[in-house]
Amino acid sequence: MSGSVGDNTARASGVIAAAGGGTILQVKSLEVTATGSESGTSPSQLSQFDMSFAATESDSKLLFQAHMSQGNSSDVSSAGYFYDVTNGAIVGPIGDAAGSRQLVTFGGQGTCASYYPWVITFGAWHEPGTTSSIDYTIYGNCDASTTLYINKTGTDGNNTYLYSARLASTFTIFEYAADTVTLT
Repeated sequence: MSGSVGDNTARASGVIAAAGGGTILQVKSLEVTATGSESGTSPSQLSQFDMSFAATESDSKLLFQAHMSQGNSSDVSSAGYFYDVTNGAIVGPIGDAAGSRQLVTFGGQGTCASYYPWVITFGAWHEPGTTSSIDYTIYGNCDASTTLYINKTGTDGNNTYLYSARLASTFTIFEYAADTVTLT
């Protein structure tokens, strides 16, 4: 398409509108194909998801999204959260405090057998308040001292069945202009 470019006022006269007004300033995504495992009853750093990110504006709002393929060593749940490694802080939201319960962003129940994979999807908003580079990651683990496996099943069978397949995960950060997102 060709023609003159102008603003919204010019559009009424048949001139093509100028590009701009977008709310997403930057997107960075990490595709995770490596496998890994973590054991214990509290969330631990899942280093496959380590990513550095520098916002372009100090008042930007960041949207974190993860699609984590996992398996476990028995019929248990997994849980965790996004983590700001640079500043040593959980990136919320996390659940409300109640008794001795752990506070996490995501949680889910594994399938009834260790040889089935499953995917958990979760997200969170974050306001870093700086344009300096910050290291982020995901913390996660399983319940009852079992093992959480990333991108593979608990049995990791070497066969052609789809339930034994190796998987992939993603961790993506979207940077939005401050005036386009209201967090309440």
